[in-house]
Amino acid sequence: MATSGLSGITSGFDSATVVQQLVALEKRPIELIQAKRDIEAQKLSTFQELKSRLQTFKSVVTSINTESRFLATKGTFNNNSASALTKVVDITTTSTATSGTFSFTVNSLAKEGKVVSEGFAATDSAIPTGTLTITVGSKVTTVTINSSNNTVDGLRLAINNSGANVSATFLDNGDASKPIQLLISGTKTGAANAVSISLTQASLGGGPLNVVQFTQTQAAQDARLTVDGISVTKSSNTVTDVLPGTILSLQGSGSGTITLSSDTNTIKTQINSFVTGYNDMMAYLNEQLAIDVAANTTGTLFGNFTTQNIQQTLRNNISGQVAGLSGDFQYLSQIGITTQSDGTLTIDDGKLSDALATDIGNVTRLFASKGTTTNANVTFVGFTEKTVAGTYDARISGGAVQLSPSGKNDYVSATGTGNFFAGAAGTDAEGLNFRIAATADGSYGTINLTVGVAETLNRALANLTDTSRGGPLAAEFDSATDTIDDYDDQILKLEQRVQQVEENLKAKFANLDTLLSRLNSQKAAFTSALEGVKNTSPSSS
Repeated sequence: MATSGLSGITSGFDSATVVQQLVALEKRPIELIQAKRDIEAQKLSTFQELKSRLQTFKSVVTSINTESRFLATKGTFNNNSASALTKVVDITTTSTATSGTFSFTVNSLAKEGKVVSEGFAATDSAIPTGTLTITVGSKVTTVTINSSNNTVDGLRLAINNSGANVSATFLDNGDASKPIQLLISGTKTGAANAVSISLTQASLGGGPLNVVQFTQTQAAQDARLTVDGISVTKSSNTVTDVLPGTILSLQGSGSGTITLSSDTNTIKTQINSFVTGYNDMMAYLNEQLAIDVAANTTGTLFGNFTTQNIQQTLRNNISGQVAGLSGDFQYLSQIGITTQSDGTLTIDDGKLSDALATDIGNVTRLFASKGTTTNANVTFVGFTEKTVAGTYDARISGGAVQLSPSGKNDYVSATGTGNFFAGAAGTDAEGLNFRIAATADGSYGTINLTVGVAETLNRALANLTDTSRGGPLAAEFDSATDTIDDYDDQILKLEQRVQQVEENLKAKFANLDTLLSRLNSQKAAFTSALEGVKNTSPSSS
């Protein structure tokens, strides 16, 4: 039955207000569930923000978790002649550069070949047709000069479009009658890239005839230098393979000393970035886990076990001893990085500077991973996140390459072929990669792996942020999402119920109004009938 949109027309009773108030009471459970849903949604959003911040911190951690990433080297050149004005070399170092001092002399720079043409009156002056031959090293390129390109400018374009490793440009020599010449330069330096060029026509009864004259103005030559008394020849003035991890940009002839040394300022900047990233992470966790008794408020993740565990994991990695590390520094606190009462870190710059000056290798291994071997036949290659830091004895027994935690005589055969091997799965050495250049049975020393704070944090953060690993954050995401979905289902069902209650109430009041209307009609009819009876009755005397 359709219900009227008007209420109380007959009865004068404001049923719409009554229905509105009753429906509001029915909606109270929805409001309570919606409030719970909002709290859960805020929790999920905070966990997502937490994951994002952990990923940001992980990027800081991975920038220093290996020795090559952590160490920084700078290069300087001191000229033997204090009065020399010519710059000899620019030095750029990479992460693989090692400290050292080297005597260095540049005897001559590498040069490209150069050739210049005879003079012409103008760029559009005609030239003879023929065959243009460009020779760069052992490569010969030929171009036909015909009526479509037999001008000086046409010759320039033909050279530049030939694909040969040369470039042609105009040169104005200032001559009154023939000022325009073409300067052709090789695009590669080195004696192997010598340049020659000719424009010839076939002649009757003889060999090719040169119809335009070209003259060599600069011979291509190699750079010649001496490093620690060893003569070196290079085709380029950019030398990348003489000193490991060092790029030498030769600038001029001269001699002096190259010094490669640790760049402590850059290293300190990296450590400061690490501490700042850690402190930002810790401050956020403190905020989320906080309780303000006076204001009766808490952080979004107050009391959450996962968040507390993350915070404790970070603290443990920062404060713990670095396994497998020998030397004076085995804790960050020993180099001036200490924990404050709120869990954040502070740096004593003086103490850090002293530590870097005392043993920069030891400081490096506090942060970064490093593998070393004691036998020349064994070379450390790498490791995985499953490899436990420590020292491992290596041997070959019965032709099998084996590893054991040092001193335990608990050898397990490594996996691999040829001379490349890895620690066996399920052992502490799992994923420890190494090469062994031997086949005879015997002991082959030890392999030592240290895993610094940055690498241990990197592993922990990977487990936290990679949802595919099913870590605690992934569980929190799933739990919050499931709870929100459950609340949404409850709200939907309750809203449908409220809608039905509202429709029922409206129908009942509409029916009541209809009933009252009928009763009023009946009352009016009855009243009218009574009046009629009165009017027809004899008057009393």
